[in-house]
Amino acid sequence: MARGLDRLTGVIIRRVLPVLVLVAVLATAGCGGTVRSSAGARARHVVNGTVTAESGSTWTVLATTGASWTVQLTPTTRYGRTHQPTDAAHFPVGSPVRVLGTPSGTTTLTARQVLPSLSVRPGQAATARPASPPTTAPPTTTAAPPRVSPATADAAAGTAVAQAVAAAPGGVAVGVAVLDQTDGDVVAGSTGATGFESASVVKLFTIVDLLHRSETGDITLSADDMTAIGRALSLSDDDVMDTLWEEYGGTQTVSDVVSLVGLHDTTPPSDPDEWGETVISARDVLAVYRYAFTALSPADQQVIRTGLGNAADTGADGFDQAFGLLDPPRPAGATAKQGWMSDGDLYLHTTGVPAAGSPWVVAVLTRQPGGDSWDTARSAVDTVTRTLTGGLTAPAV
Repeated sequence: MARGLDRLTGVIIRRVLPVLVLVAVLATAGCGGTVRSSAGARARHVVNGTVTAESGSTWTVLATTGASWTVQLTPTTRYGRTHQPTDAAHFPVGSPVRVLGTPSGTTTLTARQVLPSLSVRPGQAATARPASPPTTAPPTTTAAPPRVSPATADAAAGTAVAQAVAAAPGGVAVGVAVLDQTDGDVVAGSTGATGFESASVVKLFTIVDLLHRSETGDITLSADDMTAIGRALSLSDDDVMDTLWEEYGGTQTVSDVVSLVGLHDTTPPSDPDEWGETVISARDVLAVYRYAFTALSPADQQVIRTGLGNAADTGADGFDQAFGLLDPPRPAGATAKQGWMSDGDLYLHTTGVPAAGSPWVVAVLTRQPGGDSWDTARSAVDTVTRTLTGGLTAPAV
């Protein structure tokens, strides 16, 4: 009898215990923080650099990191952006490119998509004006505007927004809005809900999501991640944005912020490889700033403010980002996240705080004719931004 019980017990252990263990594992997986699979991220890689050689379906690309990559093209490789498709002939030797694909080894990539650098149109060289040299002198200080009642300030802000929209040159579509940090109100005017491709402004959205998820214990950000966040904010570094985008959910980081902040007009890019094609509006940008400056922990608020306050005159890709809120001479304490991209049209955006102590956060988004030069596009943004900030009056505290 005892031998029969032992045999029965052995059968239960062999057959039932593995099932119970599996159930426990699945139950545990359903609890606690969300864990997003990075398997897809590991199969995706981005190389930003310059084409240095071409031989049939094999290119050599010198990455901005200094590594030389062998890029294999296939019949299924796509060329150009969603709204500006092209072909391999538009990327001769010397072209700045972003190549997305599947790595094989450490320096070989099978290309899924070849795109121009965000600041360059296929077949055209970038037309960036010379960057302003770093200055050791204190930046120009903007005089504090007079203080008036909150209602008067909001009315003045509405007028400033309308005047800024009217100041845009012909053919330039603008989205303009301002946030009053004293009460959290957003004044958006007639164009504040208009959708624009985000270019690099979406980096702020992704970073806010990552910092929030870190605070909730959903993810753990490494020291390298925090360095990447700083570079994405200050230098608008595409390499580090690609890494953060790959590792932490890609389009989901945008969807997270839409839900977290309660955005109205923002949609993730239809092509998950192209974070710059996220659609945003001026009022949604300011809602993200409001969340970043008030709802994140004080330490993470400082991460955002420091990164934006360290915005360099020249981006990591060599583009002159000293326009709009950063137009020289830069006001003391100006903090900004800029954006630029060519997608048939030119997208050029300036967002942030105009000067130290300013109660306002502003967003100026533009879509401009693709045939214009970047200098012309910067000038248009400068005109709209000066009109906007010049008309703002500080509310009384």
